[in-house]
Amino acid sequence: MSIHTLDANIGLTEGPLWNDDHRLLAVAMSRGLVVEVDLDGGVVDTTEVGGGPNGLAEGSDGTVWVAQNGAALRPSRSTRPTPPGLQRIERDNVIDVNVEGALAPNDLVAGPDGRIWFTDPGLPGATGNGRLCAFEPRSGATSVVLNGIAFPNGLAFGPEGDILHLARTDEGRITRHRWTGDRLVPAGQAAVLPAGGPDGLALDADGRLYAAAPDADAIFVFEPDGRLAGEIRFPGPTFPTNVCFAGPDLGVLVVTAAKGGKVLLVERPGAAPGLPLRAGAA
Repeated sequence: MSIHTLDANIGLTEGPLWNDDHRLLAVAMSRGLVVEVDLDGGVVDTTEVGGGPNGLAEGSDGTVWVAQNGAALRPSRSTRPTPPGLQRIERDNVIDVNVEGALAPNDLVAGPDGRIWFTDPGLPGATGNGRLCAFEPRSGATSVVLNGIAFPNGLAFGPEGDILHLARTDEGRITRHRWTGDRLVPAGQAAVLPAGGPDGLALDADGRLYAAAPDADAIFVFEPDGRLAGEIRFPGPTFPTNVCFAGPDLGVLVVTAAKGGKVLLVERPGAAPGLPLRAGAA
């Protein structure tokens, strides 16, 4: 395994996304930016979305969606006024999407039902009032799928779109749920981190779950049954916030490292490639 640093120096990095156009995007939360980073190094382009962009996802039509906390978590250098909610990026246009009841959306993914699923842990200092929500782009309606959660964070659907993994940062575990088409039900053993709390999540083609653990300075890898399979450590303090798979064959693990505003590429020879972040897009 080798680790290559794309020293983007873009502030607090989060929400990596390898989209269908084979572009690697990430957010610079403290600067209110969505940044395109070249896999060979360097920043290619930036889009100012304002506020505190926290996560990225791609819809089935190629639209890039942003989970926007509205600078509720930390001050933003951007002067673009941006409320908490969701945003769409269509070409060079940034469209603020009103989401009823949004406090500080954190992470998001395109769900199996065409909705944009996102976590909203609530405002700093609040405990136990986090929500998992689903936004319907056509109607603009937001549904609360789960409520009363202690800091829900990263989320990832499995390859068939029926299994959802949900990071519960304050509890130090990742719960597993089955989507029945109208509700979520428990489905199997939770993955418990040996240290720290989970942030962003990604899955590989063998069903292994990769969880960024900022406070533990590691990526923990779990088998499909929830057993710990291994861990990835980094030289020096990193504070890894989120993960995705990138490259033409999805063979590279991308890690956003908030310490120093870096993006890390982890080469894993012989390991299974990743799954796209979009549900059912195996």
